[in-house]
Amino acid sequence: MTTTRVPLGRRNALAEPRRLLAAVGGVGLALMLILLLDGLWAGIETNITTYEDNVGADLYVAQPGARNFIGAVSRLPADTVATVRAVPDVEWAAPVRSFLSIVSVHDRKVPANVIGYTPGEPGGPWELRSGRTPTSDDEIVVGSTLARQHGVRVGEQLTLLGTRFTVVGTTTDAFMVSFVFMTHDAADVLVRSPGTTSFVLIGTADPTAVRARLEASGLTVLDRDTLARNDLGLVARAYKVPLTVMRGVAFAVGSLVIALTTYSAIAERTREYGIVKAIGARGRDLIRIALQQSMIVSLGGMVAGGLLYVAGRAVIVAARPQFAIVATPGNVGRALLATVLMGLIASVVPARRLIRLEPATAYRGG
Repeated sequence: MTTTRVPLGRRNALAEPRRLLAAVGGVGLALMLILLLDGLWAGIETNITTYEDNVGADLYVAQPGARNFIGAVSRLPADTVATVRAVPDVEWAAPVRSFLSIVSVHDRKVPANVIGYTPGEPGGPWELRSGRTPTSDDEIVVGSTLARQHGVRVGEQLTLLGTRFTVVGTTTDAFMVSFVFMTHDAADVLVRSPGTTSFVLIGTADPTAVRARLEASGLTVLDRDTLARNDLGLVARAYKVPLTVMRGVAFAVGSLVIALTTYSAIAERTREYGIVKAIGARGRDLIRIALQQSMIVSLGGMVAGGLLYVAGRAVIVAARPQFAIVATPGNVGRALLATVLMGLIASVVPARRLIRLEPATAYRGG
């Protein structure tokens, strides 16, 4: 005897199109939020170490106790540069002044990571988008994100710590806080600390040997990877916990939407499921019905979430270009897995209701 399976779960899931669309939209919004948050963190990881990744230094000499480049308080005597240059195997050494400040842009206050460097030496802009590098102490190069977001053009004047500077170029930018490059002398005047520098950047073919020699002379030395890792860790302490909490909330909301949709669809057809159970449906058949309904909502949510993510990312990047949202295969895979898990978890309560359903009671109640 041949039996034909009736796709009861699929039929009932599709029986109420408006409810299904609302559920798919809710799950899609949850998935969109997960993708955006994961993409934001991927953007942080990619861009927070932009300076270290591009400036070309193998080692950084810093003030004792300094662990980061971004926002670090580091002050060294200016003659540290000469000390470093005298060490064997040092190919080049360049001082840079680094500090966080506020730039006045068209009556708005914009945070910026200011880098003071010596023109003609490493430490300055590595890729100009327009214009040229500073050649005098009243000139600056600004990050392209800052320029694009606030409509800054080459030739304009901006105010930084009460001093007016002329923008002579734009450069590749970093995450959230844009770069502003100026001469080291100009930076010295702004922070009122002549005769000092923040870091000494070092280029060498033998970082291990040079580091050992410098540390033996009493200097604090960080390699590029350590400095980048510390910068990422600094940002992670500020952002990762909130992002993780928001991802968890999105996952919980998506699971709840699927569970409520599936449960209500089953509750409305209690008599129908009672009959199915009365004619011999086993527990695993009922579980399959609940799971099928949940997964239909989940799969619909995947499609909706992908479309909403593309639209949401475009809106965010257009409105706030300083926020880099990067879609990686790993992030997409984890988000899709999360949606499947939503469906699996959400099917538990409806499945338990079906398994405990008494056919006679269900029929009388229907």
